[in-house]
Amino acid sequence: MSLAQTRYQPQVFARNVLMGREPDILEDINKAGVAAAIWTRKCRPDFQDWIDALPMEQLPELRTVVPVHLAEAAAIAACERVQLPASKMRSLLTGDVGALALIVSKALNVRQVRIRFDVADEVMCPKFHVDNVPARLLCTYRGAGTEYVPAGSENDPRRIGQLGRGAVGLFRGGAWPGDEHTGLLHRSPDPAAGTGTRLLLVIDPVA
Repeated sequence: MSLAQTRYQPQVFARNVLMGREPDILEDINKAGVAAAIWTRKCRPDFQDWIDALPMEQLPELRTVVPVHLAEAAAIAACERVQLPASKMRSLLTGDVGALALIVSKALNVRQVRIRFDVADEVMCPKFHVDNVPARLLCTYRGAGTEYVPAGSENDPRRIGQLGRGAVGLFRGGAWPGDEHTGLLHRSPDPAAGTGTRLLLVIDPVA
């Protein structure tokens, strides 16, 4: 095949969004054509009441790269830095970070992860975009969930989906390996809609 023939081959885009009630759905991010896999779980009511009642200054913030088995310890340290008292609810939060890091490790075959806790009362990423990472896990514990839309449909409200609170979305990024490009965009929701302060967990694989 000549250079002229390969230069104009059409790009292949992954656009499908798969949803399921069990965490195994997140492993389907590796299937052909899948741009995002969403675990449609919900927060426990007692956990939701607890985290909603916390003052903003006690919501943990975190930026770190750790081996997967230290993800929970990193979340615990973040809670201790803001003097969030140890409790059953805090353990649920930090244990969930550890469990989700393990899911990313298994789904994407990595041993290290980059973890962020983002606390914000204003919109962080207002424009629909694709992250320049292989993949990104997003989970909102407090506030409104991440919005997503097929590329090219950003101005059509009927095409915009949204992660539920506590739901877990694993999105392909711009650096996803292989020939498929992601055809799905996402953004932070507008807190002007009355959703208040958000606590967002972000986990990226680290090769």
